[in-house]
Amino acid sequence: MVRQDFALKTEVMYLFNKLGITEGDLIFRNDYDLCSFLRDSKCNVVLVDHHVLAANDVFVSPFVSEIIDHRPLDKSRWTYKGDTRLTIEIVGSCATLVTRRIKELCLLLGKELQFFKDHIPCSQTLYSTIILDTVNFSKEFNKGTPEDEEMIDLLERVLMIENPIDERQRVLDELTKAKSDVSKLTASQLLRKDVKIVEDVLIPSFPMLVEEFLRLDDAVDAVREVLSQRECSVALLLGMDLTSGMKRDMAVMSPNNEDLAEKLDSFLVEWSSPSFELRPRDGAVRGQLRLSATRKQYVPVVQEFLRTL
Repeated sequence: MVRQDFALKTEVMYLFNKLGITEGDLIFRNDYDLCSFLRDSKCNVVLVDHHVLAANDVFVSPFVSEIIDHRPLDKSRWTYKGDTRLTIEIVGSCATLVTRRIKELCLLLGKELQFFKDHIPCSQTLYSTIILDTVNFSKEFNKGTPEDEEMIDLLERVLMIENPIDERQRVLDELTKAKSDVSKLTASQLLRKDVKIVEDVLIPSFPMLVEEFLRLDDAVDAVREVLSQRECSVALLLGMDLTSGMKRDMAVMSPNNEDLAEKLDSFLVEWSSPSFELRPRDGAVRGQLRLSATRKQYVPVVQEFLRTL
């Protein structure tokens, strides 16, 4: 993330402010010339929460020593060294795998949970992230796994939480409110707030429905602008609203290549392994009835679509 986009992560800013972590304490992508830094320092890189590099990040590959990710393994563009340590498992939150890795390293050093106890802000951040990512283990979202539960239990012991049920709900409510507070963000900023790129497909996720996003001033122009800036051909917009029960919707947009947008839209509608249960709404927007499907489930389908071109 570049420094000027930090303000877009409203839930991260909220949590860090509570923990006394300021922007000045953090290092951002554009603070250094990363290519020169890696070449000159010969340091190692640990990739977290992704393992498919964007085209402009491929230079990082020779320096990667470890990967921790919770997405399905994709070796279609695998360029990492043979001895790269891999932790790639399907869990609700990548923070779960990070927690477990820290626990393993503590045991190797004979210090059990000492790191978590010595670095409470880190422990609180991991705890809060797992709660948010799994939506507090909601059965409706169906994202939590036994591994997520195990690491949450560990962190609750470290943090000495006396009433876990109430604390988990409090954390979820606070972070959901902070994440959804996008009233001061423009359409362009919303497109950059939470975005993944798969080859030349831009996949932003909104804390609001896509149909609401498209009502914003200059929303379509913003999509066109961000596609150009990121050198992408098409955008898959994913929306979610939690204000009165959970709702999801999506839209495929490509102002300069409508044929490509129609092909991707049709591919997603016809996908059946399992179906996203997409239903027509206004214009390009489709309601998504399969509420448990997040961007993590869309990415491999988009990759499959790209292989058909």
